Amino acid sequence: MRIHLITAAVAGMLLLTGCTAPDDVDAPTPTPTAVQGPERPEGFPTLGEPVGDDKADFQSQQAAVTAAEAAMTAFVTHDRDYDAWWAELSPLLTVEAQDAWAYTDPRMITVTHLTGPATIVDAPSSTLVLVDVPTDTGIWRLELVRAAEVGTTGQGAWKAFTLMPPESAE
Repeated sequence: MRIHLITAAVAGMLLLTGCTAPDDVDAPTPTPTAVQGPERPEGFPTLGEPVGDDKADFQSQQAAVTAAEAAMTAFVTHDRDYDAWWAELSPLLTVEAQDAWAYTDPRMITVTHLTGPATIVDAPSSTLVLVDVPTDTGIWRLELVRAAEVGTTGQGAWKAFTLMPPESAE
């Protein structure tokens, strides 16, 4: 095992040796500039500005947080029969997430309530936002996506694509 690691490290260094940029004395050195973001209401997470033009704006991020909290609230409200639980949860999920959670017995879910507001972890594009939702069993990470509505010029609603439970401490 150790010889494989050493071999991989040496091979990586040899590959990178030929990948250095040429010295260009005449090239100007870029000067970093500060970008002032939009005003954010108190209590809402402040994010770094994502790179590029395809990013979720503040209102869209706020809608994603609301959607994440709604999905987790429906998920943790499992003190009822399956049909009622699923009828509330499934419209808040993407088709892929519906496939993943459709056969879940809500009586087996150990999380029972949210313990604080959801916060955005990352908003890399206008169609993907990662949100952390604190619960009584730890922080759940939700990936929310939205797609353009067919036949409209606007964006669709945010829906939970993945609901990832907290990692267990071992």
